[in-house]
Amino acid sequence: MTFSLVGRCAQTGMFGVVVTSSSVCVASRCAWARAGVGAAATQNITDPRLGKLGLDLLQQGHGAASAMAQMVAAGCFSE
Repeated sequence: MTFSLVGRCAQTGMFGVVVTSSSVCVASRCAWARAGVGAAATQNITDPRLGKLGLDLLQQGHGAASAMAQMVAAGCFSE
């Protein structure tokens, strides 16, 4: 089981990610952050491409919902 939280400080605008998991291999691949852009967390069966792609989309000016929609449309998630 894996739990992740992504937060933003209202005063500084800084983002952070915390992850706890029963699998070290999963936890080490879940947290993603980029200075001046934002943060994201992947879950369970991780695809290391997702974190980078999500942050790239955010950096290009997409909001969280738009970035997620584009990753889904690109087929990055399996059912």
